[in-house]
Amino acid sequence: MVESDLVVDLASDTNADSVNLINSNGEVNALQRVQEGATQVTFQLLGEAEDGYTPGEYRVVAVAGDETIGETTISLKPELTITDVMWAQNHPDMDWDKGRSTWRQFAALTVENTGNAPTYLTALQWANSPHTKLSPSETLTHNPTTLLPPGETTIYSAAPIYQTEDPTGVHGAIDCGNLETNTLTVTGVVQAGTNPSYSQTIEYGGAKYSCELTIMDGSPTESSQTTSNESDT
Repeated sequence: MVESDLVVDLASDTNADSVNLINSNGEVNALQRVQEGATQVTFQLLGEAEDGYTPGEYRVVAVAGDETIGETTISLKPELTITDVMWAQNHPDMDWDKGRSTWRQFAALTVENTGNAPTYLTALQWANSPHTKLSPSETLTHNPTTLLPPGETTIYSAAPIYQTEDPTGVHGAIDCGNLETNTLTVTGVVQAGTNPSYSQTIEYGGAKYSCELTIMDGSPTESSQTTSNESDT
């Protein structure tokens, strides 16, 4: 696997004309011609503007003419967990855009992919955050289009998630003294795999225009929605 591509190694003496990637339904998902002298073929699993593959079992079949000369089975499955959501004010040493006067109000999250295949993060949905309490919308969505290969990836929010007052004055400020505790939830929408979620309990204190936020705890939460190139369930 190289970034968003599946790379198949061939024997140096292969006489294969093509290699087929066949999904669990027996359908040819993709076909790659083998160039003369080549010992690898590459299948693009993901694209920024394309639907993702469907996670599951695949057959990789080498063909010469009408004859199958080699075959193997592979499993392609990303396993995604949002392991942490970090507030810039509490983590000032991270790579924030400190040219912004509001940088301390931004968030970052860590996504861990313990599977064996990549996927793209196409959206982040923030629900019940301090920022959304200043907005008519209950959910803030932005679209980072970030590749999530196996391993850990850190993603920075595009909006000040922990903002408690509108600097333009249009939407006013949160009256934090009346809120006590609330739970923020962030959900990642992915091209292929199960959409991961994370919930964080925030304690609100102080008063309007002088809020005091305290992060009490946070943990990954279950997500029932799975994304593939076939359907959403």
